[in-house]
Amino acid sequence: MKNLTKNEKDTLWGLVNYPSLNDRALARKTRLKLSTVTAIRRRLRERDYFWTVNIPNFSRLGFELFCAEYGSFNEAVPLERRKKYFTQFVTEEPMAVFALMSRSYGVVFCIARNYSEATIMQENMEIFLTSHHLIEEDAWKRAIFPFETSLFWNFFSFGPVLKYVHSMKKKAKTPEFAREKKAEGARLSKKEKTVLFGLVKYPEEADSAVAERFGVSRQAVSNIKKRFVKNDLISTHRILNFEHMGCPLLTFAYTYFGPKTPLESRKGGLDYVMNVVPGFVGISSNFESILFAAIKGYTEYDTMRENLLSFYKSHLSIAKPPEVLLFPVKDICFCKKPTFDTLLGTLFDFEEK
Repeated sequence: MKNLTKNEKDTLWGLVNYPSLNDRALARKTRLKLSTVTAIRRRLRERDYFWTVNIPNFSRLGFELFCAEYGSFNEAVPLERRKKYFTQFVTEEPMAVFALMSRSYGVVFCIARNYSEATIMQENMEIFLTSHHLIEEDAWKRAIFPFETSLFWNFFSFGPVLKYVHSMKKKAKTPEFAREKKAEGARLSKKEKTVLFGLVKYPEEADSAVAERFGVSRQAVSNIKKRFVKNDLISTHRILNFEHMGCPLLTFAYTYFGPKTPLESRKGGLDYVMNVVPGFVGISSNFESILFAAIKGYTEYDTMRENLLSFYKSHLSIAKPPEVLLFPVKDICFCKKPTFDTLLGTLFDFEEK
């Protein structure tokens, strides 16, 4: 991103922070010409700087848990073998919605309908990876976050990363994901399920293209989508390409706070973290939290880590120092982009014709 012009930076900022706006509205927001915004958006997309995803509100669809599985690989096994079998598992597992693998570490995000389903998935993953000698027994850990009681304060919102990379003074938008957690479960008709699947499967296509693919009218797709957005059943996000972010280091941190510092008492600390850490995933429950961030380098990481530890110790009384996995971007071997259509298709027992 170092080579982007000011107009390109401003347009990318708008695309990431206002992902639901069309080019005309984005031009007003960025104070650029409509033709400039359209040309830059197309150019950045063609160069794979970003892509668009539509994320369903899974808690409204009957899912209860978000899980993060993380740990180290057995580096005695050849890298290509590690990559082959890790990729195979997370690609074929519908509950795995995001995964990242480096030479040393891996992280998998999963969404499950209940604890039993989550446990079965975890056991299957550990059995599979252990059988291929990719991990040592009990080498991986998990963090479980119930949708109803957890705060998803950042779920693939990259505004803080852009603000950090370009030293912007603008306020990054990080709307809480699935904010209507206690709302009544969504009861969808067959047509609504079809449209929801289509919007998630093809987030970058026009309503008319989705309509043609699934045999419904364009007006039906448009109306249903508006209703989904209004009722917090779906949200649009722009995902940045790690290779183009200008941050050579990704960090995944797990922090255990313990019962002495419940979530409600950590709100001030959360505000501090949101202001100083360029995160793109941040989830907290009463006892624990995870944070994925993008950092400009190891020096910046060390400084940021020291500041956070100092703040935690003086303000939050953490139970123990955070566990941190470092992912140098140049060493990323495999990344499963945020993917939600397979899980949705399994829920609806739906297969695209």
